[in-house]
Amino acid sequence: MNHIDYEDWVLYATDSLDEETRLQYENHLYSCDHCLELYLEAVEEAESQMPVLSDPTGFTASIMKEIGGGKKQPPVQIKPKKNIRRQTLVHYAVAAAMTLVLMSTGIFSELTSTISAFENSAGKQEHSVISSWLNKTDSITEKIEDNLREGNKHE
Repeated sequence: MNHIDYEDWVLYATDSLDEETRLQYENHLYSCDHCLELYLEAVEEAESQMPVLSDPTGFTASIMKEIGGGKKQPPVQIKPKKNIRRQTLVHYAVAAAMTLVLMSTGIFSELTSTISAFENSAGKQEHSVISSWLNKTDSITEKIEDNLREGNKHE
């Protein structure tokens, strides 16, 4: 495997290489631990050569001021919350009114009679599906046992 020199990694860390060479170096880093160590050393050296900010908080404030264009934006208007008790009372009043309307039209009594009819039809069913299946299996096993008894008698 061809390793890349430390000086070339310094050029890479300071962004002094063309795009094609940068891509080759990046791809090489995925497969070579030796070059990865050289690259990390080159980054540390390049970082030590960078200028130091005298006032980092002032720098951030000046950048933010330039981004905002130096204009102060008006404060966001907060909508007042509605009266929760009033809203709850309105919901209860609507629910009570709907209940009265449904009761006066007879929907509730119709609903209860439909449910009763359904329950009665379910009660009239004599056998469930499982019990009828069990009865069929019992009759099959009885037939098999009878055939076996008859077979033993003929022998």
